Amino acid sequence: MKTRFTPRILFVVLGAVSISYLPQQAFGQTKTTYKEKDLGLLPAPNAQPDLTGLWYHINEKQIKQANDEYRRLKNSYPTWDVPEEVKRELDRINGRLKPAPAVPIATSSESASNALQKEQTNKAFQPQKPLSKSLPLEQFAQLTPKARANTSKQKIETLAALSKQLKRTDFYLLMGWTAVDKGILKTAEQQFALALQSSVRDIDKQSAQQGLNSVTGVKLQQSLALRDVEALEQYLNADNSGYAKEVLQGAAWQQYDKKDFKFADALFRLVNDNEGRYLALTAQRSEEAQDKAFELACQLSKEAFIRRCADALASRQAKFYDLRRYKQSIEAGEKLSRLRPLNVDEQALIGWAAKALQDTGKATNAFENVLVVSPDDTVIANELVTLNQYNESELNRLALKFTAVKAIQQQRVTRSAWPRKQFLLAYNSNDERVTAAQYKEGISALYGVTTRSRSGDEGLGNFDVFSHYVGIGSGYDNWLWQVSLDYKQFYSGSPQSGDWFGDRQLSNTFTGISGFEDIGLRGEVNYQAPSFNFYANLEYAMFDQPVDAKVTGQLSATKFLTSTTVAATLFRKAKEDSLLSQTGTFNADHQKPWGFVIESGVRGLVAHSIADNMSVAGTAQISRLEGERVADNSALSLRGDVSYDIASVVSSQLDYWRVGPFLSYTSYDKNLSGFTIGNGGYFSPSQFVSIGGYSELLTLEALNWQVKLRSSLALSRVEQDDDLRFPIGGAASSEDNNKTLGESSDTGLSGNLMAEGQYRFSNNWIVAGYIGKAFAVEYQAFEAGIQIRWREGQGTGVTSDELLLSSPRLSGFAL
Repeated sequence: MKTRFTPRILFVVLGAVSISYLPQQAFGQTKTTYKEKDLGLLPAPNAQPDLTGLWYHINEKQIKQANDEYRRLKNSYPTWDVPEEVKRELDRINGRLKPAPAVPIATSSESASNALQKEQTNKAFQPQKPLSKSLPLEQFAQLTPKARANTSKQKIETLAALSKQLKRTDFYLLMGWTAVDKGILKTAEQQFALALQSSVRDIDKQSAQQGLNSVTGVKLQQSLALRDVEALEQYLNADNSGYAKEVLQGAAWQQYDKKDFKFADALFRLVNDNEGRYLALTAQRSEEAQDKAFELACQLSKEAFIRRCADALASRQAKFYDLRRYKQSIEAGEKLSRLRPLNVDEQALIGWAAKALQDTGKATNAFENVLVVSPDDTVIANELVTLNQYNESELNRLALKFTAVKAIQQQRVTRSAWPRKQFLLAYNSNDERVTAAQYKEGISALYGVTTRSRSGDEGLGNFDVFSHYVGIGSGYDNWLWQVSLDYKQFYSGSPQSGDWFGDRQLSNTFTGISGFEDIGLRGEVNYQAPSFNFYANLEYAMFDQPVDAKVTGQLSATKFLTSTTVAATLFRKAKEDSLLSQTGTFNADHQKPWGFVIESGVRGLVAHSIADNMSVAGTAQISRLEGERVADNSALSLRGDVSYDIASVVSSQLDYWRVGPFLSYTSYDKNLSGFTIGNGGYFSPSQFVSIGGYSELLTLEALNWQVKLRSSLALSRVEQDDDLRFPIGGAASSEDNNKTLGESSDTGLSGNLMAEGQYRFSNNWIVAGYIGKAFAVEYQAFEAGIQIRWREGQGTGVTSDELLLSSPRLSGFAL
């Protein structure tokens, strides 16, 4: 009997062929990911099942397995429309259909001969049919899988070429799977591609696509084994079905499970699996991999990656700060702030980093944000005060906004204001020592008397000033003001016969004025702020003096640094050495006034603490002197001091006791000490040098009494040039214009002693005074003063800022 070959049998055979290769291609059928492989996935409601397994059991006549698979598919796909050929083949193997009559096949030469004879007998009755062109493929399909596997590659290539000619889907599939089994991947790929193009039935399309996937899978597995990422990328780009991506994604997770994170990252990158890439990169410990993971997270806009980017930025911000890479730490923090609100620690870290970079503005902003959330954080409040200690407006703004800043500001001001003698500032900062001692806000009224006497050469070398004054003042915020009315009496020695005065040398007794009395008006303001003082005054005096009065005054400012004090003063004041220099006078005929020398200039002070109880200081002054019918002059003064505070080893009742050496130098361009036209009547040596020592002590503050003592003793050298008696002309006799003052020099001791004190004898009344004596070569001076003042409010003590000679108007600096 010869078996009849039908398309149905060919299909069954092809199904068996297809199934026979499936175990080798199992890796290519994976449709899961690392995250899904443990999940039971349910089919889509209208999905059609894969019949490959069912056909395999039918073709192998595995009846039980075929029936079980059929039932499983029906249960899994309730809406599945079972194809007729499936029903028919199931019925056949279950015996529900009779097999078709078999075509007899020759089993021996005799039977073959009988068959041949029978065919020849029938030739007269049947037309001759040509041999089928597809016969080789049909015969090849009837071979067992083993026989097909043993077929030569050349034979398979020939049959594959024949299938291209016949253009039948079943032959394409047959040769495609056979080529896969033989490893002829190029041929297999061509056959499956042609099958996919020519197929009509869905099952054929599925089989063709599975074949293409198998080819791709083999290629992918080969490249995976070789770790040929470039080839994998080419296969991925060439595949439009998505199968290669699934295989590579599964392989990537397998490499991840094996802890081969670098290769896993390469595979995840190929399939654009950002989740996998991030996990593979973060699993690596290298800094480069961590940086790549950070960059990846921050490039993506998905919520999970935004969180990861934020976490990485927070980590990098802290790491960079620990490494002192402050700029990068700030950049990380600022980027983080654009992703989410910063927490308190992250805001503070920006502040600390900015402070390290001395970026006060950025540090202030960061710490301010922290304090908004944690208003009681004294550490941060203290940093804000420290950062802005020299920016009063900013510090005041912060103090108004945050109570913690205000409290620390007041504490700091109190601690610094007291030793700097800024008692108004300490009062406004609620320093209990000052608020109990002095009431600064109320009205105060005062009356005082002063006297000053200068004695030198007989006659014009003597000069006395006696003053009365009344004043009123008050305080507002950080300002103090005072307005005073002065009444002064001036007495000068009279020139003797033979003295040079005015425009001549006197030959008779002097009959001109030797003194007068007049009034003047002055006002002053004092301002104190943290680490800064300011003082200004204006004065107009005397109203009816011989030379018309001019407005005088000064502006003084002081800056307190951590261990250094810098002070400067601009001044314009009358030279108070004689009646001629301070107010002007008349010549012997009482006709032409001259004098009233105004000295204008600048003076500066720098003091630096080199130890807790030791400091050095330097002062300098440059000035210009001008007067009515007086030659112009210039002056330079310098002084250096070293002081050592010995109060702590002497008495607990002392605020300080400073002792130390000093060196001073004064020089004038011209000697204008004469009393003739063009001269100003003031001490103006070409050189005056003193070297010596000084002492200054002050008793404790805020008691109801206080004493201040100053003294100095020095060796001095004075030299005066032989300048003209009439430097601008104007002598009564032209011959006298060439007369000179005469050159002089002398060396001797100079010194001074000054005692000041004040006493509060009630809540509202204080009495204060001073007395002092000075001497130099051919010169002596005496001065004294007393003042009584009434102040509104309650008080129990006194402070040194109200000692009479502590006024910046008299001391020269706003200290």
